[in-house]
Amino acid sequence: MMLTLSYSNIDQWTILHVVGEVDMATGPQLRQEIVRQVSQGNSHIVVDLQNVDFIDSTGLGILVGGVKRARSNGGEFRCAGLSNTLKEVFALTGLDSVLLSVELDQDPSTWT
Repeated sequence: MMLTLSYSNIDQWTILHVVGEVDMATGPQLRQEIVRQVSQGNSHIVVDLQNVDFIDSTGLGILVGGVKRARSNGGEFRCAGLSNTLKEVFALTGLDSVLLSVELDQDPSTWT
């Protein structure tokens, strides 16, 4: 399956909208976009996973790498739009303590 990426901005945050599956085949595309955003000075990133059908360990690793990259550049990294299945995966792997989740309809000042 293909992966479609787009982005928007809210205050200091760049929202990466992800559609499709994040796996070994498509993950590098997401990684490149995270690297591109941070290199352009957009180090406060929210990855919107509302339209993600599947994520494997490669995808989870890319999200963890995004946290490290954003923080090392003075920013923050959040996830949004987690389905119950993704919430369960995050909880089972312990990533829910690393990959903080926000709601896109909340005031962005609450995301920090």
